[in-house]
Amino acid sequence: MNFVDPKEIDIPRHGTKNRYKTILPNPLSRVCLRPKNVTDSLSTYINANYIRGYSGKEKAFIATQGPMINTVDDFWQMVWQEDSPVIVMITKLKEKNESSLGSCLTATWLLCPREGSHIVCPHPCDPSCSYMMPF
Repeated sequence: MNFVDPKEIDIPRHGTKNRYKTILPNPLSRVCLRPKNVTDSLSTYINANYIRGYSGKEKAFIATQGPMINTVDDFWQMVWQEDSPVIVMITKLKEKNESSLGSCLTATWLLCPREGSHIVCPHPCDPSCSYMMPF
């Protein structure tokens, strides 16, 4: 069940960036990307929310969907924009016959963006299970 009505997100075509149409970011805590193009509001959209930390610190964490082929660049823009010190992903890297970030079937990975811009899977997988941040 979705607690957010799609009409609450006033960004045309935002559905193209959602993995599931029933899982939407809360408009009150949504991460907004810096616009790549001031006339394109879709460039500010990512399906991600800030989460309060243990001690009540606002924006301590970010929860987001696994990136899709058309949202990988948005994902990395968010990581660098928000200066995320660590990314932890525990998920299937392939859902609905679509790969999130490579062709590994399942993995748990940890990335420290400040130490480099490559994702390395700790499980044996093919070389396509990596991503280099475009600059």
